[in-house]
Amino acid sequence: MEKIEQCLICGSSELVLYQKCIDYLVSKEEFTLNQCVNCEFVFTNPRPTIEEIGPYYKSEEYYSHHDDSHSIVSLVYNYIRNVNIKRKLSLVEKVSGNKGTLLDYGCGAGLFVKAAMKAEWNASGVEPNEDARKVAKKHSLSVSSPEQLNSIKEKTFDVITLWHVLEHLHDIEKVIPKLKLLLKDDGILVIAVPNIDSWDAKKYKEKWAAFDVPRHLFHFSSKTIEKLFSKFGMRLVNTYPMKFDSYYVSLLSEEKSLLKYLRASINGFRSNIHAMISGDYSSLIYIIK
Repeated sequence: MEKIEQCLICGSSELVLYQKCIDYLVSKEEFTLNQCVNCEFVFTNPRPTIEEIGPYYKSEEYYSHHDDSHSIVSLVYNYIRNVNIKRKLSLVEKVSGNKGTLLDYGCGAGLFVKAAMKAEWNASGVEPNEDARKVAKKHSLSVSSPEQLNSIKEKTFDVITLWHVLEHLHDIEKVIPKLKLLLKDDGILVIAVPNIDSWDAKKYKEKWAAFDVPRHLFHFSSKTIEKLFSKFGMRLVNTYPMKFDSYYVSLLSEEKSLLKYLRASINGFRSNIHAMISGDYSSLIYIIK
């Protein structure tokens, strides 16, 4: 485990306890979330190193690296995922204004890359997980390891997307500047992450599934996203909701019972209703330049 002594965003060493959470998915270990007193950024601390994190992803229930279906929850996830892919692509085309070059960073099994290519984008992906890259190759997709980004020339991409990826990155302070260099001058970064200021986060507290410790190293709000990218000379230009996420996260957060699916549906709906006023949906998509 590695302990973080200073806030990634502002450099402050004034850190306080935000929450303690259990890794219900794999290890059943308890992890601590710290919050920066100065800028309110929340992160898992201490956290597994890059060398240690691998086993925490070893679960058939970790769907982002798979393209098959086994359980009811998996079927729900895959259905919502397919609908979301269409919505994501529609949004990207709306905010970009043209179909050009697209890089999906942390593309998993490459389903978004596949959809973008089908829609006539010049699309490719980057994925750190070797097993996920193997799945992508089965679909004849262009998916590289992060190290291979060094061979790509600057200002190549019109759009770079990170769909629920930023919160997983150990080397976030190196990745963001690299992606910035790969963007064209008028290019856009499209980032989706869970929102710790959402109603469902406050409802489920330490059992909120989107904390997903220790796989999620960082826990963002719209304020800390804006502060993070400002640090790297980039600006937040727009925000969009991911309304399905409140239902899926609520489903994962609920304890097993006969009323699990009903409660998750009600709480997902309640979260979206609250977000219509506050803007704090369960997950948010940020458009950054």
